[in-house]
Amino acid sequence: MFTQTGVHDKWTSDSKHFILENFDTICNHPSQIYDSALILSPSSSWLYECYTPKFPPRVKVVVGPVEWGMCTRTISCNDDYTATLAYQNNTIATGLHDDITIFDALTGSHTAVLSGHTASVMCLAFSSDGALLVSGGHDNTIKLWDVQTGGVVKTFHGHTSGVLSVSISVGNAVVASGSIDGAICLWNVGTGECHIIEGHSSGVTTVIFSPTNSQLLLSTSRNGTVQRWGIDGHQIGPQIAGFYVGFSPDGTQFASCNGTAITIQNTDSGKTELEFHLPNAKPHHCCFSPDGRFIACTANYTIYLWDVTGTDPHLTRTLVGHTDEITSLVFSSSLTLISASEDKSVKFWEIGILPANPVVPHIEPIPLTSAPIRAVSLQAKDGLAFSVDSAGVVRTWSTSTGFCKESF
Repeated sequence: MFTQTGVHDKWTSDSKHFILENFDTICNHPSQIYDSALILSPSSSWLYECYTPKFPPRVKVVVGPVEWGMCTRTISCNDDYTATLAYQNNTIATGLHDDITIFDALTGSHTAVLSGHTASVMCLAFSSDGALLVSGGHDNTIKLWDVQTGGVVKTFHGHTSGVLSVSISVGNAVVASGSIDGAICLWNVGTGECHIIEGHSSGVTTVIFSPTNSQLLLSTSRNGTVQRWGIDGHQIGPQIAGFYVGFSPDGTQFASCNGTAITIQNTDSGKTELEFHLPNAKPHHCCFSPDGRFIACTANYTIYLWDVTGTDPHLTRTLVGHTDEITSLVFSSSLTLISASEDKSVKFWEIGILPANPVVPHIEPIPLTSAPIRAVSLQAKDGLAFSVDSAGVVRTWSTSTGFCKESF
């Protein structure tokens, strides 16, 4: 939801929702904007009220949405469900069978298919700079990809069973992998050498490097244990009960799921700092928002969003829309959450909460005018949107803040 100089603008909010929810139609079937998209806008929206007199007389909506939903976009994976999902710099990678599909997070268009694995791709992770992508599969291998060219930089062999989790350290020097065989492998990206850690008694379901400390990583196993490791393979502190861990953005905390509980613990000491529960549901995945204010977790088909900024965590959103098990969950920004499911879809959720310290443009925001907008275009690379109104004024907008940057 956008604000301009502190005042909510219904037109801007409605237009944003409309573009996101109907992006495929706008790009590929523009005539349907008037025949179906506008007609099926929520009845409480400014767009619906504005265009109702212009609807074709032969069309009548008996039952339609009343308000915009929080799911702003759904991308269908027609062949199969995506087992894993990774995001970085407006780029999304998904694993479908033994291929990796890359698509643009803003437009939803497929930009590349990376082929090389000979069995199902089970895990993906981008480097922090977005230049590299690491993947692991049921072919027992780990592959490091150049995102720009789509080429394989290195293939790592060593596991005796399928790879369930991968991560790459800050600085891109080390790749970690966890396997069904119970081993954690630390791969030197430069030399290809492997250091094996054998600290779990069952399959390793998660390995994840600290976002701020390349010398520290977490792992989880199928028997419900969490372990902290140094880059040399030494164990830090005792094992902790839990599954599905995720670091906070500053690396000082990590969250884990255990039974119906989500626990936030101090990374250095392992001490529990917060704990909350999902009644009658067992969370399967959890992740922090980029600003550290929220934790999203999944249970079956549903996503729960918790505010963890105080000493009393509270549920702020329940996101319902998937029709099968959610397999992966990641924040693309503090405002948007992306989920993948066995229902063969990837969904984008606008959680509708502004960051605590939004980025404000250096120039003064330009007020909106009442002239109708005639055309809108998105520039994915730079996070900009362009609009031109009936008065001939062209404006550039920041898609992350919603502010108008300049007009001419």
